[in-house]
Amino acid sequence: MQERSGDAPGAAPRRAPWGQALLLVGLSTVGTLLAIELLLRLLAGQPLGRPDPGGAIRMVGSRYPGSHHPELGWVPTPGEHTQNAWGTRVTITRQGTRAHGAAPLPGDPVIAVGDSFTFGDEVDDADTWPAQLEGLLAAPVVNGGVFGYGLDQIVLRAEALLARGPAVALVVSIVPNDVLRCEYAYRYAWKPYFTVQDGELALAGVPVPEPDRGPPQEPAPRRWLRRSYLADLVYRRLDPEDWLLPDSLRVHRRGVEVGSLLIDRLDAASRARGVPWLFVLNWYPRANPAPADPIVARARALGVEVLEMQSRIEAELSSGRARIADLYRIHAKEGEPLEVGHMTRRGNALVAAAVAERLRASGIGRLGSVAPSSQEADSKSADAQRGGAERNPSS
Repeated sequence: MQERSGDAPGAAPRRAPWGQALLLVGLSTVGTLLAIELLLRLLAGQPLGRPDPGGAIRMVGSRYPGSHHPELGWVPTPGEHTQNAWGTRVTITRQGTRAHGAAPLPGDPVIAVGDSFTFGDEVDDADTWPAQLEGLLAAPVVNGGVFGYGLDQIVLRAEALLARGPAVALVVSIVPNDVLRCEYAYRYAWKPYFTVQDGELALAGVPVPEPDRGPPQEPAPRRWLRRSYLADLVYRRLDPEDWLLPDSLRVHRRGVEVGSLLIDRLDAASRARGVPWLFVLNWYPRANPAPADPIVARARALGVEVLEMQSRIEAELSSGRARIADLYRIHAKEGEPLEVGHMTRRGNALVAAAVAERLRASGIGRLGSVAPSSQEADSKSADAQRGGAERNPSS
C-alpha cells in the first residue's frame, strides 16, 4: 500500500486545518480580552482590585473613613483621615472610635453610640457632642457613633462596645429615620438586619458581604464576572439597572416592630452588665418623628430614661437665641432649596449639655463642670460652612 507523501511512518495524522484555525482564534480572543482587562485595570488604578458596582456615596471608600465589618457592615477605619466627605478633621482611634482632639481621660467611660449625628459628620473631632460631653463631665466618653447606622447596627455596636470592659453609663442617640433603616439589607453598603419570627428577633444578612459584592443570592457565574473590569464595563451598558447596586435595598417594612424589640434587647444587655443607659432622640428640622414614637414609648415602658431634643432645640430657635444656621450646616445648591445638614459645634453643644445634665443627675461626672456659654459655643463654631457628600440627615 502506498503511503501518503509527507507522512512519516507511524506518525499521527496531522491536525485538520480548521482545528488549527479554531485554536488560533480562541487563543487570540482570550489574549485580546485579557489585554483589555489589564488596560481597564490600569486606567482605573486598580491592577489587583475589583470594580465597584455602587454609586458615589459609599460607607466604605476613600471619602468615607469606613472599613468592611462582617457583623456590623462597616466601622470607622483607624487613623487620621484628612481627605473625607466632610472636609473636616477626622481621627479614629485604634479601637475604631472617634477621637476627641485631646488626650483621653482615665477611668471607666461613658459609652455613646448612634448614627452620623453622634459620630459628628461635618465637624472636627473636638466639636462632636461626645467630645464636648467629655469636657462637661470631666470624665472619659467613648464616641462609638458611626455614619449611616440604623437602630439595628447601633444596638449591635453598643453590645460590642459594652463587651470590651466596664462602663459607667451608655448613651444611645438616634434620629427618627434610624428606625426605618432597620428595614434595609443595603444602604450604601451591605448591612446586617433583623427579621421577626414568632415575636422574636432573628439576625440576618451575616456575615455581611463586602460592599462591592452583588446580592448574596446572585448566581455564582455572575458573582465571578463581578471581579472583571471588562464585564463591569459591558454590563453597565447592557443591563445597568440589574447590574449596578442600588443606593438601598429594602427587605421588609417592619422597622417599628423590629425597633421596639431592639429596645428590649438593649435594655436586657445593659441590665445584665449593670450599666444604666440613656435614650436620646435627636432632632433636625423637617424630621418626621412618627417612626420613633413607638420606640420612645417602649423605652419609657421599660423604665429607661429618655431625652427628647426637639423641644430644647425649638425653644432655642423660637427664643431668638439661635438661628437654624447656628445649629446646623446649611447647604446651598444652585436652583435647589436649601438643605439642612448635620449639627455644628454649637448644635452639638446643646446635645452635650442636655446629656450631661441627665447624667449628672444620676451621679455621673463632676458637678463642678459647667457647659460653655452660647457666646463661647458661637465663637468656636465660626468655621465656614462646608459641603459634604452626606448632606441630608436622612442619608
